[in-house]
Amino acid sequence: MKVVKVRSPFIIEINEAGQNGSKIELFIWNGGTVPATPTYTLSKNISSPTQLSTIYNVSNYVKEYIDNIKATYVWTYTDPEPDNEWVKFRVKRYKTVTGVDTLLNTVDYIGVNGFTDYTSGNQNPIDTKIMLLANPNINNYYYSQTTYPNIYTQYFNLLIDKPTTTTTTIFVKYERIDGTIFSYTNSISVGLSGLFNIANPITLVKQINEFVNGCKITITYTPASGSPTILPSFFTYPIEECKYIPVLCDFVNRYGGWQTITFFKQQTNTIAVKGTDYKLTQMAINYNTVIGQFKKFNINGQQTVKLNTGFVDENYLELITDLLLSETVLLDGKPVTVKTQGSDLKSHLKDKNINYEVEFEYAFNLINDVV
Repeated sequence: MKVVKVRSPFIIEINEAGQNGSKIELFIWNGGTVPATPTYTLSKNISSPTQLSTIYNVSNYVKEYIDNIKATYVWTYTDPEPDNEWVKFRVKRYKTVTGVDTLLNTVDYIGVNGFTDYTSGNQNPIDTKIMLLANPNINNYYYSQTTYPNIYTQYFNLLIDKPTTTTTTIFVKYERIDGTIFSYTNSISVGLSGLFNIANPITLVKQINEFVNGCKITITYTPASGSPTILPSFFTYPIEECKYIPVLCDFVNRYGGWQTITFFKQQTNTIAVKGTDYKLTQMAINYNTVIGQFKKFNINGQQTVKLNTGFVDENYLELITDLLLSETVLLDGKPVTVKTQGSDLKSHLKDKNINYEVEFEYAFNLINDVV
């Protein structure tokens, strides 16, 4: 599979000798099978006889079919993400010579709602059988409690291409990291084949008490033939918090997967109210003084909250960057927008203990005015 991050341009180029123009057929679908007819057909003429190259940016067309709404936490087993969280698309390239279109090639892709940075240059997705939609170098942290309110927990996304039902295997291994030898392994998509976006829990502590002090996660993809692929291991740690009520912030990161930051420390809530002032007309000369001369109409308000991460690792700067750039953000399952427009990217050398404060605004009015 070739994975495209559709928040950045993805260029399809056609540059063939003798062409007068070109055409692409774009097939886009969520789950299921490829459409029988193209979702979009795009065509261009060449600029001049010496400039044959024609280019198409298909990212915006594909992005229309991705709708990240809410992170749906998972249990000990692995769950597939809803089809709207990612998309499949196919590109057919044609060269045009005197009005006749000739098919050049057909390539299938996976689209996720991520982005690339400028220094990476033009997107050129490579074939891969497995892709973690997160940075394995950043540790996961969760709120440590004596008992948990439910069995569901935050997760990471894993894209997999499983061509066979039995001879291709994918294992997610959780290992205890406090000196005691203990592990538990999930086998993904047993008896199934195809393309999958799998949600995997960042820890199994809610079901298996042996992971109470944290765990190490290792993912292994073993094909029907050839050597297995072992992704870099990453870690999950509990944090105890006895003073504040932690807040879970879910957002879509640069890789196109769901990410969770737990804000463990102080929070400050405020509301801002606005309305329209009108001057009232009294009904008689001997008017009622209790009524007043001014009144507010169409009053509504919004709530904002400032949250603090507590002391975090230096590489949290990537998570904060992704959060500020994310188009979909939720706090404890409620939609918000990030009001903070910038932040210092801190380092231990300069800042010693690193804490990030981020301000959010709930993406709805306090008084329900949906009509």
